[in-house]
Amino acid sequence: MPPCKDESSRFHEFRWRLIRYTAQRKYESRTANIQIDAAEHPPAMNDTSATTVNLCGDYRGPWRSCIVTIVGILCGLSFFIGLSREPHFVDESAYVSQAYFGDLFFTGDHDSVLWFEYAGYDLPPFTKYLVWGGLVAGGDSRPGPAAMRSWYGDTRKRFETPESLWHARMPIALCGMFTVIATGRIAFRWRGMRASLFAMGLLTIHPLFRTHARRAMADVPTEMGVTVALALFLGILFGCRRVWLRAALAGIFVGLAASSKLNGLLAGMVIVAWAGMAAGRTKALSVGYAALAALAGVIVFLGLNPFFYGEPKGLNDSNFAEYESKTVVERVYQVLKHRIDVSSIGQNQFPHDALTTLPQKAAALAIQGFGRFSPFGPRYDNSVNRFEIAQDWPVVIWLPIVVAGAVLAWRDRRNPQTEAGPYLLVWFGLAVITVGAFLPLAWNRYYLPIVVPSIVLASGFADFIIRSAWVRMRRKPERADA
Repeated sequence: MPPCKDESSRFHEFRWRLIRYTAQRKYESRTANIQIDAAEHPPAMNDTSATTVNLCGDYRGPWRSCIVTIVGILCGLSFFIGLSREPHFVDESAYVSQAYFGDLFFTGDHDSVLWFEYAGYDLPPFTKYLVWGGLVAGGDSRPGPAAMRSWYGDTRKRFETPESLWHARMPIALCGMFTVIATGRIAFRWRGMRASLFAMGLLTIHPLFRTHARRAMADVPTEMGVTVALALFLGILFGCRRVWLRAALAGIFVGLAASSKLNGLLAGMVIVAWAGMAAGRTKALSVGYAALAALAGVIVFLGLNPFFYGEPKGLNDSNFAEYESKTVVERVYQVLKHRIDVSSIGQNQFPHDALTTLPQKAAALAIQGFGRFSPFGPRYDNSVNRFEIAQDWPVVIWLPIVVAGAVLAWRDRRNPQTEAGPYLLVWFGLAVITVGAFLPLAWNRYYLPIVVPSIVLASGFADFIIRSAWVRMRRKPERADA
């Protein structure tokens, strides 16, 4: 509650604490506005009128929050079942062949010339470190730079055994588990336990997410960073404690997401938008929290990649000597430009899958993104056919549900119990805009940024339908008795 403004009203602080304790045990709503009629009380109490009292502390009770975490862990464990039997994908060999970057980073060799070869800036480093950690934990040797160069010469080459590939996939599956838990907590903060269970279940069985959670690639670590960062920052905006620590942790996960794939910067975009939406709220210094998150994110993003700050001094090779004079900003710009160039090259190499115009991207996003890449899509998709009824039929079910969830999220802006809805709608909108604007190829992994926000919105709508049906069922007997 706000601080009391006079000595006489301090007497009633104990009463507010008692009211809060009682409400925690009896009610599920997060906040309640308690109005005091000044005409019925002495003038000394006028300062406590129209006071907003947080009735349930850390949103809907700690035991429910624990249940969400436990269910999320159980769902995430399914990613480890049969992990070694998951079919190999060509990009997994790329990350295994570059696992030696983990040895360079964790031994402090940040000025090695290897950081400035093509592989040093082609693939962001965080997933390389995860794969390295899996190989180290499994007691497997790491292929050296020769394997990396060999793979770029012929992507069909492999450098891992079935056992070492299994070990390399373990950290990625763990990232999938963290993503499920964070998704559940986001849905929980919006619509409660039922929506949380729906969201975690749908994400666990989602064919696209499940496939990439079982591959030694960068896509799921990116989604993990984005989702955990947003779960932390959403808690800041809606009454959690230790807000400055949460803001710093949110920034760290933004940095991890961007250090896995550059589209992980979506988390930073969403946090900035949320801070702008919440800037007028007296209970949160949202702009300050966002600034702290941004600072932490930049530090992590730059610190994890020695390509940005290493100094390859004393090299006679002109290909590397240029980096001695390049600033951090110039090196970051080089990485960004490189990723744009790689997308353009991919469009030229795979013209059948290329999406070069805005109508093409919009059609692919709407039909494929909410069709074959929905929770009801095929386990393994076929990208040969751009649009196919056999794969994309779920669009007639999934897209209307997600749109209905988006409408519900907008309507919830006036409900103090579900006011997180508009924030999730902004997340979904930015994800759709980001994917739609930069979608270079009709490949499944490019659609992953819309998976989690779509599931959260759909889960909220499912909770709304069930809740409404339950209320109507309970009212019928009352009317019959009347």
